[in-house]
Amino acid sequence: MNLDKRDLFVLVGLTSIAIFFSVLFYLDLNRKIDIGDREVVGTIFFKNNIVQRKFEDEVIWEKLENNSPLINKDTIRSEAFSDAIIRLKDGTEINIDENSMFNLDLTGDEPNLEFSEGSLQVKKNDANANQIKITSSGSEINVDSGNVKIEKAKDQELSLFVEKGQTTVKQNGKTVSVDQGKKAEFKTSGIEIKKIPIILLSPASQKLFYTDPTEALVNFSWKIESGYESPILEISRSPNFQMTFYSEPVNGNQTSISLKEGTFYWRVKVKNKNGVETSETNKLFVSKLEPFLAESPNPGAVIPFVQTYPLVTITWSKLTTANTYQLLVSNTNQFQNPIKRIETSANQISLDDLKEGTYYWKVIAKSSFPDTKDRETKLYSFVIKKQNQVPAPKWQRPMPEAEISTEEIKQNQAILIWEGNAEIYSYTVRIAKDSKFSNSIVNAETTSNFLVPNWNDLGSGNFYAKIIGKTKDGKETEPSPILSFTVVDKKKKIEVATIVEESKPQTIQEPKLETMSPNGAIIQMKGKTSLDFQWKLTGVVADRYDIVLYQHLPDKKIAIYKVSTKDSNYHLKDLSILDEGSFSWDLSAYKNSNLLLSRKGTFILALDQLKSLRPSDIEFISPKRLYKEKK
Repeated sequence: MNLDKRDLFVLVGLTSIAIFFSVLFYLDLNRKIDIGDREVVGTIFFKNNIVQRKFEDEVIWEKLENNSPLINKDTIRSEAFSDAIIRLKDGTEINIDENSMFNLDLTGDEPNLEFSEGSLQVKKNDANANQIKITSSGSEINVDSGNVKIEKAKDQELSLFVEKGQTTVKQNGKTVSVDQGKKAEFKTSGIEIKKIPIILLSPASQKLFYTDPTEALVNFSWKIESGYESPILEISRSPNFQMTFYSEPVNGNQTSISLKEGTFYWRVKVKNKNGVETSETNKLFVSKLEPFLAESPNPGAVIPFVQTYPLVTITWSKLTTANTYQLLVSNTNQFQNPIKRIETSANQISLDDLKEGTYYWKVIAKSSFPDTKDRETKLYSFVIKKQNQVPAPKWQRPMPEAEISTEEIKQNQAILIWEGNAEIYSYTVRIAKDSKFSNSIVNAETTSNFLVPNWNDLGSGNFYAKIIGKTKDGKETEPSPILSFTVVDKKKKIEVATIVEESKPQTIQEPKLETMSPNGAIIQMKGKTSLDFQWKLTGVVADRYDIVLYQHLPDKKIAIYKVSTKDSNYHLKDLSILDEGSFSWDLSAYKNSNLLLSRKGTFILALDQLKSLRPSDIEFISPKRLYKEKK
């Protein structure tokens, strides 16, 4: 069939329109929705797998990360094999199971939770005098105090179990009180209340266990009223017990089972002459013990200063099982009278009022789970030492004797980067053809810790570079070590894609990182919706990769983001945590919990418009100290 020009024009036009709107839909689907001035009412401080939220005025679902803020009138939903713990600002906790959805409305004096389906537990903060009203399909539950669990499977009626405290329920204008240890079922004929003859004693709901090394031995116990017998313990991966992998009769009221990593639900069934009764359902978590270590300063690090007390940034690894952290800083290793005791939900604190001397510090991670011990880092120390002169800058990139190709220059990947100091106001970078700098080709001054020289002025050949720092009062530092590099049309040497390589266990086939991006590049973020990380590992298949992103400031390197992934790429969509300047990122590959290799890449971000911090990003420790939380 032959098309005339008009038909062809219409066809091309419709195709262009379809492509245009498809692109718009993709960008809208994948964009990071800004909270703006919406009211923050709580935080999701622990989650497994995929939990999403939808703003009241949006149609797109957004994936939530740990420590994400929750907004008033958010709709929250969890997918299969997903669960989360949410804490509201008034101290109320909401534990959401898989395939569950609810809307949170805290407008006015009567908090309301509109429950659609699934199962969740609400632990009311008894210090809050207001009731929590839960509505679902015309039924109403008013939680005066204590803990309640609600369930509503698809196409089934709502059921409620009062684990602790008092609750009133309402349906079709009829109000009924439900006491502790009783269950209410909302049927079309009315509300049916029954006493559950089984009390689950341990483990408590939401209890966390750590594997040792791959399994955890869990002790189950319960109490049964007289007249009931033949208890059956059931354990499942799903709250509705569709996938029960353990269902066995038990002699007595307790038993022990070994469980692998995951989320589990358990209940007990008993019977008497009238039939079978089922207990409430408790949930427990089995997790690997995450490392809890210091990130900076390095143990025993000496932090120099000349006139101004240095800004000391203390960072530590973040735990998914922790709610808050307590940083302790002391003059002695006994911590009898700590000079700093700071509570935070972030994993870094910056201090600028520490005088000259030796300091000891540790961090206590407050567990998010009941009856689970808090964790504590080892004891670390650092020294603040006054010096007569500001230390000289140190080169970070390129590596000594490195080759810089014209292709790298065209792609803005040829950058000079160095480590500075907070007391240095500006830097003078000199580049020459000889190591004595008798005739400098470049003599540039900058306040940044990086420089992209005019490579066309340099041409090709061997070059030498050095940096001299200058304080505000005009005092100069000693020159940096002399850096030598070569500009070539095409590289002969293969430059290693990383700077740091950590020790790794012996493997049958040596792992090799062939590519790592971004590395040694200037990235223009204008128009981009994500910062993209990519790599290629050969020789072995890794189970997971850990990425830690660092921002380089004049006097320190701070970790601003950490994530784990099973893919060989990651797209960072929360651009609000980024700023203009120098960055680095660590990539660690693991197999069977063993570190295969660790590499570092460096890059510089150029932003046409700096991102502003949200109010929820800032926590003021005092008027002199502040920090931005990692995401």
